[in-house]
Amino acid sequence: MPPPHDLIILITLFRSEHSAQNNTLNPPVYRKIKVSSAINLELLHDKVIAPVMGWCRNYHTYYFRTANDVYYTQKDTDAADASAWLSPSLLPTDPYAGPKRGLKPESATLGDLLKKVGDYCFYNYDLGDGWIHRLSVEKVLSVEESDGAVVLMEGAMRCPPEDGEGCTTYQEEILDLYCEQKKNPHNVENARELAEACFKHKGGLNVNGSFRPGEFNLLERKLALAEALGSRNSTRNSVKTFAFPIGNAFEQARIGQISVVTKKQDDRFDHMGGFMSFHETVNVKPDPRDATLCNQCGNPNDLKACARCHSAFYCSRECQTVHWKAGHKKKCKKELAAYEKYQGELERNKADPNRFGISGGTIFQKRYSPGKLRFKVGDKVECMIGPEQWGTGRIVRCLYREDDWPKSKESAPYQIKLDRKTADRVGIPPQYALIYSDWDDDIKVRKLPDAGVEYVD
Repeated sequence: MPPPHDLIILITLFRSEHSAQNNTLNPPVYRKIKVSSAINLELLHDKVIAPVMGWCRNYHTYYFRTANDVYYTQKDTDAADASAWLSPSLLPTDPYAGPKRGLKPESATLGDLLKKVGDYCFYNYDLGDGWIHRLSVEKVLSVEESDGAVVLMEGAMRCPPEDGEGCTTYQEEILDLYCEQKKNPHNVENARELAEACFKHKGGLNVNGSFRPGEFNLLERKLALAEALGSRNSTRNSVKTFAFPIGNAFEQARIGQISVVTKKQDDRFDHMGGFMSFHETVNVKPDPRDATLCNQCGNPNDLKACARCHSAFYCSRECQTVHWKAGHKKKCKKELAAYEKYQGELERNKADPNRFGISGGTIFQKRYSPGKLRFKVGDKVECMIGPEQWGTGRIVRCLYREDDWPKSKESAPYQIKLDRKTADRVGIPPQYALIYSDWDDDIKVRKLPDAGVEYVD
């Protein structure tokens, strides 16, 4: 077997994997990474593509398809979309059946699929929606140049929303409107339609707030990659499962696993307390040495376990030192306790009876970022004044509160004084024409365009 070498891979979202023409999304949604050819496809999916793109780990299933139609398909999962291949309308071919289908992703490496510049394969995430990614080789580094580390080099556009119905729908319902807005920023109707389409995804598991398709934060994705590399492999036997509102889900934690319940704020359930929950089985046992990555850099080669906790893996003493200072020093004792508990479960051949219902905390809906408000006092804006009704005004206060609001109620990002024309239209004396916006989002308040909307002071 040739020594592993690093590849520069361009990951691009495509509308279809079966079209002969180049059909990338417009504008292109892509990430460029450096990764070892020795990484197996399961780890590439779980610890690299998911965090650098912005997908949720351990939520949906996937397959990789080579240019000559060999499928590597995740099968041992309870993800709902794993059965999508049964419908020909959702999946044009059965990725499980036949001699070239249903191969295990953990049995193959990226280097088995991609060997030289120009080689490509497809990665389909969420077999129900069909988020098609094309992975193509831009450069093959020499063995001498290769260190095995995973590096996110660049990217553009934010990740589409989970459960967003796939690439074609995303192009037609979001990106086409986004492109029109870039080309013609004075098209008020298009701006409102785009804002409404984006706001529908505010509760997405990988969104949780305003969805802005043009945003891409390189540092944020690098931090997500680092977090994934420093964590256990996803379990697959029990993926994230929702309960509406807060309820119980079928929990399947086994030896060396726990069942975590996380509350998530969702205004669709305001009439029932405002929260829902998702359940997920999480590994606390160590990853197999031959099926994990360096916790610091992502190198899959020549790994050794931390001599104390036996749960963190490193490709070199340098990586171990950096990771120790970055946080493993505080976690090592806790990791050791988890390891010893797992060894006890193995000896008894019995899982911990208290492994269920472990709290994963609460995720609050992010209506705005207090330190990153888009507008300041004095800015003129177009604002929503009722269902499908818009007016114009100016910002008079940021982080606004009313005297009778309980402490538990979040401040509003803006108080807005409506202009004279809008006040007259709604029948309010101008001196009393004050409203507030509960979201810092284009659906509620957006920059007043240079043309198409008039402000009358």
